[in-house]
Amino acid sequence: MIFTGIDGGFFLPPTKPARRHNRINFSETSGHFKIYSMQPDLKKIILDDGPGLSSEPMHLRVYKGILNSLTEGFFAPGEKLLPDIAFAQALEVNHLTLKKALNRLAAEGYLSRVRGRGTYVSEVIPKTRPHISGHRVTMLYDIVTEESLRSEIFVSICNSVTELGLSLELVSSLSNRRLQFQQVKSLFSDADSAGCFVWPIMDMRQLQQLACARPAGYPLIFLNYKPELDIGGIDFSGYDDFGAGKMLGTQLRSQGYETCVVVHTKTSCKRPTNTNRVAGLEAGFSAKIINFHRYDEMNFAPVTEFLQSNQYRHLKKKASVFISEMDYIKMRPALEHSGWTPFVFFTGQKPTCGGVLLSSVQMGLNAVRILEARRKGDTSFVITHHVPGRLLP
Repeated sequence: MIFTGIDGGFFLPPTKPARRHNRINFSETSGHFKIYSMQPDLKKIILDDGPGLSSEPMHLRVYKGILNSLTEGFFAPGEKLLPDIAFAQALEVNHLTLKKALNRLAAEGYLSRVRGRGTYVSEVIPKTRPHISGHRVTMLYDIVTEESLRSEIFVSICNSVTELGLSLELVSSLSNRRLQFQQVKSLFSDADSAGCFVWPIMDMRQLQQLACARPAGYPLIFLNYKPELDIGGIDFSGYDDFGAGKMLGTQLRSQGYETCVVVHTKTSCKRPTNTNRVAGLEAGFSAKIINFHRYDEMNFAPVTEFLQSNQYRHLKKKASVFISEMDYIKMRPALEHSGWTPFVFFTGQKPTCGGVLLSSVQMGLNAVRILEARRKGDTSFVITHHVPGRLLP
C-alpha cells in the first residue's frame, strides 16, 4: 500500500515490521494522510510521569526512563542513539542532565559511549540483579591501625551492618592506590561480597575503570570523598567538603585573620575531598590563601621551618589550617611559639583547637542506608543532604 502525502509525494512503508521507535504517525487532513513524524515522542516514552516519578531528581527520571526503554527492547542492541544535544532537546532536558544519566548507564554496561563516534546500545543488555546475596561487607582504608577500629565511623558502620545481619571486615590498602584498585575489583567476582565501603586514594582514571567494571546493582560506596565529576554507579556518603571549608573561611575572615596557610602532605593535596575543602576555604576567606604541601608523612621538617620563619612574622593574626588532625597533632609543639593559630578539619579525633567538626557517625549511617537500598535493588535512593559539620570555637 502507498500513502499519498498532502504535498503530492509518496511514502512506501517498510516491508519489514517496524520497531516501536520507527513507527509512523499519521493525521487525517482533507481526506489525505499526512506523514508528520518519523521520530518517536521520546519525551512521552522516556519521561512518562508515573506515580511518584515527577518528584524525583531529573537525572534519575532520565536514567530510569532510558533504562526501562533498554530493558523493554525499545532500542535494539547495537543501535546508535541520537547525539547528546539532539537527545536532550527531544527530552526537553539540560544536556548535562542527560549526560549524567547516559554515563551511568554506560558504567553499568547498558550503553557504549565512544568519543567522536557517539552512544550505542550494548549488544548484550546486562541482567539486573534484584538484590545482592552475599553476607560480607568490606571496608577499605588506606592504612589500618588500632585507632581505626575505635574510630566513630567504623563503629557506626559496624553496628549498623550487624543489624542488617551482615558481617564487616576492615582491610588495609597500605596507602597504595594500585593495590586498592585491585582489592575493590576482586570483590566484584566474590560471591559472598555484599558491598564495599572505600576510603579512597585512587585517581579519577581508576575510579572510572571501577565504575565500568562494577556489576549492575553492586553497592560501591565512597566515604569522605566526592569526585570532581559524577561517576555513574559509584555512591558518595561523606561530607559537604566545600561547605565545610567555606564555613571555616568565613569565620576566619570575620575574626580578622590577615592570612591563612593550608597545611597538607604532597599526596593528600591532590585528593578531591581536600581540594574541595581548600576551594571552599578560599571562597569563604575571600582572599588568596597559602597552600603548603612541601612535605610528606615521614618528614615534617619543611613545615616546621615554614611556620617558624620570619616571612610572615610581621602579621598579627595568622591562621594555619590542617587538613589532617594527625598532622596537627605531630606539629603541635612547633606551633606553640610560631604565632600561627591552628584550625583543623576534625573527623575522628577529639577536637583540641578551633576548626570544623565533621560528623563521621552520620557519614557511616549514610553509607549503610545506601548499602541497604542497593541490596534491595533500589537504584533511585540518594543522599541529597551532605552536612558541612559544625564550627568549633
